[in-house]
Amino acid sequence: MTEKDLFTPRMPEVDVRPEIGSVFSHARAAAAQTHAGEDGIEHRQVIIITPGRLLIAKDCPLVGDIPTEQLARLSELVPPQPSINIAVIAYTYLDALKTDIRRAIPFFDFLLGFAALGHTVWVFEGHMSALTAGCREADLLLVDSGILPALEANNPDWRAQALQAMRGDAVKLIARL
Repeated sequence: MTEKDLFTPRMPEVDVRPEIGSVFSHARAAAAQTHAGEDGIEHRQVIIITPGRLLIAKDCPLVGDIPTEQLARLSELVPPQPSINIAVIAYTYLDALKTDIRRAIPFFDFLLGFAALGHTVWVFEGHMSALTAGCREADLLLVDSGILPALEANNPDWRAQALQAMRGDAVKLIARL
């Protein structure tokens, strides 16, 4: 696979599991908690659910380490209060994530920032076998514009299915930067 192909968003093959709800319950619980980072300081995390259904945790910066202008921008996009659950549909192909997470998910720093502000953030590919479980308890669903064509081809009724599973009703398309 060429490097260009590695980072071209597409719906990956996924492990279809009967206990998919449990996988997402664990992901949401992990995203809602703090974790002692390498520095010994408690950090919030963004949790990525891979197509193989592994959970990858990425530590967020501390709010005090985020420049003021970036904090203002993040707060403008998603106000810090009240804290909400944010499900994200993005390109989560494991080799792409391991090679360069910011090329796989160009807005990943925004997700880290939202979690640093106190929101619970989890990311998955949006496969129809996981869409309901992945959107359950979400107040906001962010969808990567790069994965949208594959999402629609995989499940033309994805939006209605997502909204039915969500706690909230906000679905926003995020343009690739």
